[in-house]
Amino acid sequence: MTTSIIGLFEDGDIAADVIGELAGDGFDKEAMEILQGAPADGISERLLEAGYDEGQAQRYADAMQRGGALVVAETDDDRADDALAVMRRFGALTPEALAERMDERAAREAEQAEAEQEEEQEEAERAQVIEEELEVGKERTTGGKRLKVTVSEREVEQTINLRGESVEVERSRVDRDLTPEELDHAFEERTIEMTETRERPVVAKRAHVVEEVVLTRHSNEHEETVSGTVRRQDVMVEDMGFSGSSQGRSGSAKAAKPSRSKPARPKAREA
Repeated sequence: MTTSIIGLFEDGDIAADVIGELAGDGFDKEAMEILQGAPADGISERLLEAGYDEGQAQRYADAMQRGGALVVAETDDDRADDALAVMRRFGALTPEALAERMDERAAREAEQAEAEQEEEQEEAERAQVIEEELEVGKERTTGGKRLKVTVSEREVEQTINLRGESVEVERSRVDRDLTPEELDHAFEERTIEMTETRERPVVAKRAHVVEEVVLTRHSNEHEETVSGTVRRQDVMVEDMGFSGSSQGRSGSAKAAKPSRSKPARPKAREA
């Protein structure tokens, strides 16, 4: 009799290692397959064919919709324990344990994506386009004219005509008799005076206005064109191209289908 042994693993790489280990221990490689990325109905149907009941098949099918890889190996009854031991050595999981692993992986991937996004944001370099604009405003300044009154002196000459009188004394020898009028006053002491007058300059000053200077403030408006030099900082984008070569892998995981139609097995065991 043969027994179907199944082992659930976190990814296809581990499942492939299990297949290689089993083959190295003498198990028939043609009797082993890996189910990965298959729809739930396909996985459930395959496990039903391997001899599992519907409940077990559905548990595995539901768990594998989030990831994981399932190894199905057909082996003789007397070697079933050996196959189980190999699968358990490689960390075979229950459907519930796989779900926890997938949750942890999703959380790690989310944290890593967030960290990468933050790192990309931190490493971002920015270049700015800067342009100056000419802004013309007005400011009030003060100026004007100042009147300063000073006093100076200068010599002024003016010619004026002056009149004057003078009394002259003239003596002359006379030889004649006194007249009766002269005889009445003869031999009397007396004083004879004659007054003379003269004009002299008299200087007086009179201030009068000869000129007026008036300060008057008027308001006016005018247009004035103002020019200036403004600067602009531009950013030029250049395509640097690519150099070297890069390699990548792409593909899709497909369910491994059995090479032959297998009837339901009377015995089935899970790791």
